[in-house]
Amino acid sequence: MNKIHAVVLIFLAALTTILIAACDTKEDAEYPAITVTLPMPGSIFENGDTIRFHALFSDNTKLTSLEVMLLDQDNKPMLSAINRIPEGNPFTWQGDYCINDPMLPNGVYQLRFRTSDGLNVSNHFVEIQIHELAREMLYPLIVTHPEQDKWTAYRLTSKNTWQEFYSQTGDYCGSAVNSPASQFYICGISLSNLTAVHLPDGIPLWNIKPVFNQSMRWFESISFTYPQLYVSCAEGNIRGYDKTGNEIYKSQTYATAVPKLSVTTRNMVIGTFKDSFSTDRFLLAFHNPGGLMLNSKYIQGDVTGILNTTADKVLVFSNSNGEGEISLYNGTDNTLILLHPFSEGIFGEVAALDTDNYLITSSAGLYRYQLSNNSLTLFVAGMVYGNIACDNTSQRIYACSKNTMSVYTFPFPDLLETYPLPDSAIDLHLVFNK
Repeated sequence: MNKIHAVVLIFLAALTTILIAACDTKEDAEYPAITVTLPMPGSIFENGDTIRFHALFSDNTKLTSLEVMLLDQDNKPMLSAINRIPEGNPFTWQGDYCINDPMLPNGVYQLRFRTSDGLNVSNHFVEIQIHELAREMLYPLIVTHPEQDKWTAYRLTSKNTWQEFYSQTGDYCGSAVNSPASQFYICGISLSNLTAVHLPDGIPLWNIKPVFNQSMRWFESISFTYPQLYVSCAEGNIRGYDKTGNEIYKSQTYATAVPKLSVTTRNMVIGTFKDSFSTDRFLLAFHNPGGLMLNSKYIQGDVTGILNTTADKVLVFSNSNGEGEISLYNGTDNTLILLHPFSEGIFGEVAALDTDNYLITSSAGLYRYQLSNNSLTLFVAGMVYGNIACDNTSQRIYACSKNTMSVYTFPFPDLLETYPLPDSAIDLHLVFNK
């Protein structure tokens, strides 16, 4: 009987402890308090500024965590949070919150201050305004091929001199620029890695090795559409990478064809594919972000350029039988319409100034194509093939031919400047601040 009493007493003691703890928990119904003195509500900041904040946090028991984060008007996080473990109660936190996303749009935002006592969470919102960063071109960069297996990247400095910032040994497929993240990408075909380096110093950030493929190739093309880098791979798919090198997109694999060029539209990734066992070529439309193949369209000729216009429509520039063609492909209804033939020669590179004006290098000179009136006119005579890039912030056209880079105004091609190149360019890019 004494044993039974002892067990009962132990049970009652344990139950009492649980009930007391439960009562204590229920009694802590007081939320932590937050007082913010900086920034003042309605403060205006420029993109790139640092927000100086000053906040006092307190609670009736304890503080376990602190957080500051920028939100939009719908409470969607816009920048990363900064966190701190409080070293006392009450606790004063003074710090800096950097507006470090160049793509952040103009608007009204909320700076959210959050704290917790381990049970209750309190928020305090300060409404601020952030001005959008005006887009401007910083400098052009080129890739040269000075030796058989060497590829060198240069940028034009403020002193109008070409400064080498990166070089690699191996083979070469192409390059691309991610201006918002200040990154430059370069890759080979089967020997050289896909490599990301920081701009403007050329410090390597990450790389992805090519995969063995029976065709003895892997990387087929490379392009950047904010916020992802897109790479066509010889196994028959198109992959997308973020600025840290993580694969975040992969299209459905077309096992019997090799992807070449690709472009991203509103809802799709559209690529040009060449059949592995014939001369057939296709335009394939994949869902973005899902990757499912939605449509396939046969196309004649070799595609030299593919550029987005609006929605899910792309301009396709191709060559066949010594002549060029400009066509419009609609990924939604899978239609391909010939817009303009080019009997003067064949096309080379293409670049978009905006959604209506496009520049095309060719065997007959540099041409301008205007979509709204379907006109194709000579822009600069004598500028045969070469590389082309467009600055839509100042309406300027950059063109490399042989050992010279020329800068023209638009829409009337007045020659503004010429720069001698350290070597013949095989790629030309413009770097912007966003």
